[in-house]
Amino acid sequence: MNPTAQPTARRIVRRSTKLAAAATGFAILATASHADTTQLGPNTYAVDAGVEFEIANFQASHFLFTWSDASGTFANIIDPTLVLTTGQTYTFRRTTGSHPFAIADDTLPVSGSDGSFERTTTDLDVIGNAILDPADDFIADPAPTTDAIVWTPGLSDLGDYFYTCLIPFHTGMVGALSIEGANGECSPADLAGPFGSLNFFDISAYLALYNASDPAADLAPPFGSLNFFDISAYLALYNAGCP
Repeated sequence: MNPTAQPTARRIVRRSTKLAAAATGFAILATASHADTTQLGPNTYAVDAGVEFEIANFQASHFLFTWSDASGTFANIIDPTLVLTTGQTYTFRRTTGSHPFAIADDTLPVSGSDGSFERTTTDLDVIGNAILDPADDFIADPAPTTDAIVWTPGLSDLGDYFYTCLIPFHTGMVGALSIEGANGECSPADLAGPFGSLNFFDISAYLALYNASDPAADLAPPFGSLNFFDISAYLALYNAGCP
């Protein structure tokens, strides 16, 4: 996708966050109890309950993440790959006085693998176009400010992301994030179990919202009323399928 088209596309797709709350109502599988943090690999951590990430840095080479939850304290983890869960609130706070931290979509040019990613561009326009919209909400400035990113991802946020330092030549200060559904949802259109795939039950769940005039079904302009455009918007999400 053309990176310059991303902000508009994100604004349109994020209208489907209304479906996140509706999906809970149509869940037919019990939600698993939280494990909080589970280490999935050498530098990959699934954090399925909201935490505050305190983010320091090692010179201009890496970010260092520290957080605590019921699983314990994880201290000074170097550029971790984080798997986060929809519906949970995560705070990303810089604790040292340099290196602004930003969350970007997967158009950010990055190479490498878990724990050793490298941003392959120093072009500020390319970096800026990849930052999630609105950009001010997805940039955490260095201490001593209290500025932080506070993000509660919804179903429309399912997918892969990167975090990075905004200083162009600090290309090693980058890592990966992914957002997974709390019930295993694979798409904003995945409204009913069995989650992880799209089928007739999901369409039925959406039509039930629509027929009940539920605001969660209002996915397309003109907003404030339900019409054919809303059904078309849902079907576009459905036809896009699961990754």
